[in-house]
Amino acid sequence: MEQFNSKLYDKYQNLKKRKLIDEEELSHKRDAALRSYQLEVEELIEELKNENDRLRSEIIELQKKYDESQKLVIEESKNKKQLSDEVGRLQNLLSEKDDHANGVSPKSSYTSPRRSSRNTHKCSSKKTTPNQSITRSKVQYKESTDNPYESCQQEKHVPECCRNNVTGSGDAMSEDQLTCTFQSLLEYFVSMKFSLKLQADGLCILAIHQRSGYTFTLTWVRHADGRDGEMFYRVSTLGTLERIALDWMKEDMVFSVTMFSVFLERIKRVLGHS
Repeated sequence: MEQFNSKLYDKYQNLKKRKLIDEEELSHKRDAALRSYQLEVEELIEELKNENDRLRSEIIELQKKYDESQKLVIEESKNKKQLSDEVGRLQNLLSEKDDHANGVSPKSSYTSPRRSSRNTHKCSSKKTTPNQSITRSKVQYKESTDNPYESCQQEKHVPECCRNNVTGSGDAMSEDQLTCTFQSLLEYFVSMKFSLKLQADGLCILAIHQRSGYTFTLTWVRHADGRDGEMFYRVSTLGTLERIALDWMKEDMVFSVTMFSVFLERIKRVLGHS
């Protein structure tokens, strides 16, 4: 009986050892699997952190670009309002001058050549007074601006800044000889061709953008009292810029010479999108 109990006890001990070994192996397998899962989770967390940092940097960069764009929009709006106010002021000034000089309320900003010639004839047949002198200057300005493109086809004169660079005289002057250094720089700046002509009422500038066909004239009228003059803009043809041209480019307008740089910048910006 003791021998049987001893064998039974030994068998129990062996089973117990085998169970402990099996449990230990299972525990090792579980630990290895958990460590593997932990490493994968840590790698995924690190990858997500890096992606989050990258996206955050992109958001910050986009926010900076948005702020810069907002500043540009605000600046553009201010410049546009300033230009619009200046145009309105000059138009009102022209209307007041017309009303004061002619004694009538002008229905149009410009006078036909036939009516202008009659007014000029009347003024010349009477004794000249200060008001009549103003009227005569105004009539001459209107006659030349009725068709500035045709009036710019008159005989070419060399501006003061170019006379030292011109060789030859009289009818022997060629187109190349009439090209001024400052004129060439201006053409490079706005990618347009300019021709300058001196008229009785001021300097006439004919501008042509050869790639699009956009053509306009600028008449620079100087004040006799030495104040800054005014620029009279009139479009001849928009060419291929018809679809992208801004509204003000399609209409006649008058602006101060001090706004000439803003005018060129706007023209250059539109031509850059053509």
